[in-house]
Amino acid sequence: MKKAFFAVSSTVLALPAIVLAQYNGPSDPGGVPTAGDADELILTIIQWLLTFLGSLAVLMIVIAGIMYITSGGDEGRVDKAKSLLTSAIIGLVVALLGYVIVLTVGSALQ
Repeated sequence: MKKAFFAVSSTVLALPAIVLAQYNGPSDPGGVPTAGDADELILTIIQWLLTFLGSLAVLMIVIAGIMYITSGGDEGRVDKAKSLLTSAIIGLVVALLGYVIVLTVGSALQ
């Protein structure tokens, strides 16, 4: 049940980022996308993915905290919560570094 809920919620959250239905990027007067549009589109997709990953890492930190609080002193659950917390923090740092790299590369392209 948890896996199905996670799969559905992940799909619902990620779908607008994948479709980019709200994208109104510049194009030439004929409506043909230019090379600059492709660069902006790729950067937008990467930024959305990194934002999603960062949000997911924060959610995992909260879940790990709840697991730690509700462990009741059970060593196995405490270790699992600590492992999840460590992984989530590493994921958050990687997502933030990725976002900084994308911003740096994006500004160099423009």
